[in-house]
Amino acid sequence: RLHKLDSIAVSGHKFFGRDSPCGIFLTTKEVLAKQTPFEIAYLNGSMPMINCSRSAVNPLKFYWIVKQIGPDGFREQANQLLQNASYLKARLDAIGWQSWKGEFSNTVFFKRPSDALMKKYNLAPEHDPRFGGDLAHVVVMQQADKTVLDAFVADLQKELKR
Repeated sequence: RLHKLDSIAVSGHKFFGRDSPCGIFLTTKEVLAKQTPFEIAYLNGSMPMINCSRSAVNPLKFYWIVKQIGPDGFREQANQLLQNASYLKARLDAIGWQSWKGEFSNTVFFKRPSDALMKKYNLAPEHDPRFGGDLAHVVVMQQADKTVLDAFVADLQKELKR
């Protein structure tokens, strides 16, 4: 499916594996022209960009990663992430642990486990009354292969038996 987009924001420290927070925001000339620029007094002018993005090194590192891995490499990684996220969702469903995942997402939300598992897996806590209250989520990334996901589900299964 094609989706008409006029902008995209990309986090460099997640999918792209950057060692410090950075990102890229791409948009059309039409959207950029409608933006109110941020006035910067010491430059005596405006900057039509996201604040705190003046590092000259971060864009170079980001560019290096993009050139090293290339479109085919990123396509392969993205497909693997989506497959692993779907795999985790299916495993959670199989053990009866409530979970949710968007069709094109590598983030899986689920009923919050014990504090011990929250800490062990460094899970991000959430609270949403629409989905039963206390939740956690995992952003399935390159290092979360099926071995890691299976270990996590096995730990959840132990909690179900208690």
